[in-house]
Amino acid sequence: MIMNVGQLVVKKMVSLPITSSIREVAQVMRENDVSSVVLTNERGEIVAIVTERDITRAVADGLDYSTPAGKIGKGPVISVDRDLPLFEALELMGEKKIRHLLVKDKDQPLGIVSLREIANTISLMNFADSY
Repeated sequence: MIMNVGQLVVKKMVSLPITSSIREVAQVMRENDVSSVVLTNERGEIVAIVTERDITRAVADGLDYSTPAGKIGKGPVISVDRDLPLFEALELMGEKKIRHLLVKDKDQPLGIVSLREIANTISLMNFADSY
């Protein structure tokens, strides 16, 4: 069975303005039980993503929690269509050296998938195929 990235989007995508503080991003991650938040500009366009890893690095680097999340967010955010097969998503992530993809359906954002989610799913598929 060929799975696509759209099948892994199970949580609602969470977004905040790029001017939000690191603390606000961390609080929203906790409240929504997500590992990433997309950042939007004043026109509502997605311009960056902040992950748990970015928050950890910011804390380790001693950044003030009031620092705008745009200072630690990574962009541009790479987006893919929901029908992209998982193996192609893995290839793209490897080429771009990224760990998160924005999944869209007809240019409408659906959510974020992580390298970890894709790798775990493929691992489980391979395990199931062996039985």
